Amino acid sequence: MQLRQIVAVVDASPAGVQAAWRAARLAWAHGATLSLVAPMALPDRHPASRHGPSAPPVRMRAALADLAGAMVAAIGIQPAVAVDLDAGALLQRQLRTADLLVVPAAAARAGTAAWWHGSLAERLLRETGVPVLIVRRPAGTAYRSALVATGLDAEMASPLLRAARRLCRPDGVLACHVLDPAIQHHLHAADLPLSTVQSWMETATRRAELALGQQLVQAGMQAEQALVLQGPALVRLLHAQHSRGPSLVVVGKPRRKPWADLLKPALARQLAARVACDVLWLAAPLPGAQVARQRLGRTDAAPPCAPPGRPPVLAPQRAGAKLPP
Repeated sequence: MQLRQIVAVVDASPAGVQAAWRAARLAWAHGATLSLVAPMALPDRHPASRHGPSAPPVRMRAALADLAGAMVAAIGIQPAVAVDLDAGALLQRQLRTADLLVVPAAAARAGTAAWWHGSLAERLLRETGVPVLIVRRPAGTAYRSALVATGLDAEMASPLLRAARRLCRPDGVLACHVLDPAIQHHLHAADLPLSTVQSWMETATRRAELALGQQLVQAGMQAEQALVLQGPALVRLLHAQHSRGPSLVVVGKPRRKPWADLLKPALARQLAARVACDVLWLAAPLPGAQVARQRLGRTDAAPPCAPPGRPPVLAPQRAGAKLPP
């Protein structure tokens, strides 16, 4: 994930200003351009509500100009400012060329007025596919560690790992995969012996560790930065977040219909509502039947053989070991 243009959703609240400063520091660190956009809804269509000297858009534009001036004086970043009065049309045009959307934590919660369409962050992620950074931490603190909620799908795990590596130190990234507890329930329901169930679970855990280690090595990190857990995904990830204390949680969010999140909330939405750190959402499209069969075939296939005299491809790597050419 390369950051060339960052868009921040700003409002008059302290959380909105905090998100704007986080976006400004990211733009300064990555050499990206920054746009501050304040979406507003007018109470009526009277011209005084839009162009009057005390109209909310005029006062908001003045506040954004003051904030932009403070950023220029503090870190040398000159952001573009705009007030969106067209029901999000201006914001969507900005996001067509953006690489990251920064929003305060309040923009990721779906209120009673937006229970059907979802929160602003979810709607923009669904419509544009731009990664969304939900800000909770103070803007002056850097991301020293990241927890990546990843699976065994290399097509989705690689973007998550690359995004985490770009926003924080590579040695501070921890990839966490939670084994589905339904697997163990199905094995017990099949009346298999306890030793067989334990053997199957140990095999699944070992395969997950090898797969995550290979993904980390391909991303340029150490294989020891993989963590495989068993149990409910939300509970285990929350426990890992509290025990490890990461500054950032990176998770993929499916771009599905709003009613699907109402029936069964996605893991990304539940994590964003409960963790105390910043959360980065990356768009994860739901696989179709054909794609799912292809992934299942790759999972069941035998691991590729290594050339003579070299270790297997999925062999665990030592810390600091270099891959053979």
